[in-house]
Amino acid sequence: MNKAKEIISKYHASRYLLACSAGVDSMVLFHFFLSHQLPFSVAHVNYQLRGEDSEADARMIRDLCVQHQISFHERIVDLGARLREEGGNLQLEARTIRYQFFQEIVGTATDVLIATAHHQDDQIETFFLHLFRNSGLSGLAGMHELRCGILRPFLHISKSEIVTYAETHGIHWREDKSNADSKYQRNAIRLDVIPALEKLNPSIREQVLMLQNACYHSYLEVFEQAQAFAIQWKNQRVIPIKALAEDQTVLVEAFKLLEIEPRFIQSIMQLTSAENNKRVRLAHHSSGYQALIKFKDKLYLINDIPCIDFTFTVAPVDSLPAQFTTSVFYLNPTQVNGELKLVRGKLKETMVPVGMKSAKTVGAILKDHGIPAFQRSVWPLLYVDEQLIGIPGVSMNQAFTPSPSLPSYLKVTFEAC
Repeated sequence: MNKAKEIISKYHASRYLLACSAGVDSMVLFHFFLSHQLPFSVAHVNYQLRGEDSEADARMIRDLCVQHQISFHERIVDLGARLREEGGNLQLEARTIRYQFFQEIVGTATDVLIATAHHQDDQIETFFLHLFRNSGLSGLAGMHELRCGILRPFLHISKSEIVTYAETHGIHWREDKSNADSKYQRNAIRLDVIPALEKLNPSIREQVLMLQNACYHSYLEVFEQAQAFAIQWKNQRVIPIKALAEDQTVLVEAFKLLEIEPRFIQSIMQLTSAENNKRVRLAHHSSGYQALIKFKDKLYLINDIPCIDFTFTVAPVDSLPAQFTTSVFYLNPTQVNGELKLVRGKLKETMVPVGMKSAKTVGAILKDHGIPAFQRSVWPLLYVDEQLIGIPGVSMNQAFTPSPSLPSYLKVTFEAC
């Protein structure tokens, strides 16, 4: 277990939170930290999926913590009921629940690391999982010794070494019977795929680890470019179609930074040649993107919040600028006899835009300015009483153009948000 000592020495913390199930990996992790007199507490999630077995797992860890006077944190979740009510992937939901729990315990502390018992065999299984999911270089690169506050001291230690250590030191553990069920993809990889590959190539494990290392270094090379794309797309809420001609390796990582799963990439690429207003619906996630919608030469990122919104401020001024923009309206104060407010949805309202001679509907004006159809109904319009003053960011109603000889004006400044 010297490699575990090296990792802990490399990433020292004032305290550790051990993520423990009752399996051999986490029980060896508990024993290792205890025997080396490292300061730690323990966190366990009881998903109530295996009846009495789940209760026995929690009880064993709890008793062990009491015996050694270790702080014990437990979360009990009826995951089966949650999945029946809300749907979702069991393993993904379980992972989300436990890591949220761990972060709650750690809180804002910067000198505490969460330690998990992930080992070398987990690393190899993870490679194949991400290979099947087309997860890009970051997925193929596998887990890291330390990332986002998660420490993995056993990452370079094989499962067989861990079991041998447990047997040598008389460590007790409990087997999770679901680990033998091949209906779960990770189990199928461990029980079926890897053994079959080892028959064809006995050194497959070593070769996967070498390939993971190469993927990691390649990922470091593309990350900066992918991050730049992701930041730009997120800020602008659009993806220029021409950007999708970039190396797909970079695109996969950029989409992942936007929390758009790689499984959507093929549909997204097909969307680039589709008709206007066609969309790809995305799975719900923390960033809130619900869909990508094609309009002209862009793909628009759509979430629960309207894509376009404005706030505005009003201030009196005594002169007009040399050049006007659509983000600032200058009004005659005598024409503003009521409250200024932003209204949506009045696409059939008409006005004569500044610089034009005839009236057009709001919908037509927005269309002429290249505003996608799905944005027009939520684009805000500035009103006073029942009169349309203009369309922020697009055009002002010519009827509200002030005379240059007025002693003062109302300056309305819009800010997109």
